[in-house]
Amino acid sequence: MYYNFRVVFTFLISFFLFSCGSDSVPVSPTRTGEGLATYSPVSFHLQTIEGSFEIRLAEVEAPNDEPARRRTRAALAALLEEAGANLELIETGTGEDRYGRHVGHAEFDREAGRVWIQGELVSAGWLMAAGRADSRARIGRLLELEERARAMRSGLWASGQLVVRDPDPNGLAQHLDSYQIVRGRVIDTGAARNGRVYLNFGLDWRTDFTVSISPAHLERFQEAGLDPMALAGHEVRVRGWLYRENGPMIALDHPEAIEQFD
Repeated sequence: MYYNFRVVFTFLISFFLFSCGSDSVPVSPTRTGEGLATYSPVSFHLQTIEGSFEIRLAEVEAPNDEPARRRTRAALAALLEEAGANLELIETGTGEDRYGRHVGHAEFDREAGRVWIQGELVSAGWLMAAGRADSRARIGRLLELEERARAMRSGLWASGQLVVRDPDPNGLAQHLDSYQIVRGRVIDTGAARNGRVYLNFGLDWRTDFTVSISPAHLERFQEAGLDPMALAGHEVRVRGWLYRENGPMIALDHPEAIEQFD
């Protein structure tokens, strides 16, 4: 299922066409210069006669470890090489991120069937599932694929370069400014005067790991049947960008970013 206002980009050998619609459209790059070239573990350049366009894979994140990123980039490059001119891009959410990259799902056909590049990379243990408020059309399936890859110790899950961390603030402090997955028990919950909700994973919110949800995003959780204030005492797994606000913190903007285990 895609967002209603999905924008699909078609790169043709003879011209560049911008269109809106409900069906995927083939991306046929001009095989000049580097054609399809990986830029990072989650993005690549598409070279056409109209110029170079940077594509950001939607709903996935790579680890911060550089050796792991090199391995993931190589896996992405192999899939792009296989796709060649048959690559299709289906944009989600707003269509572009703040860096001007076109954000979408990349797919192509092989003899054995349809290949979804994000699904392949998450299944193989090279990437984490990572939705966002405006880009989560396939996050449910990606979470399932990630769970299976973790259980099978595939790819970076075997080497420990992808890991679910515990909420110890000292350990998390070593991984600030990166995308992380954390599992632990919520000690208590609270709400500030401005409506911001906090899930505390320790006794001292000034130093311990905390999850926050702004009032602008709370309705999204409620629509999914999830009451964050009721999670005190429950074991959960959360994912998002880890940063420092008092102690280590992750701010959530969509309900799929938190999974309850009891």
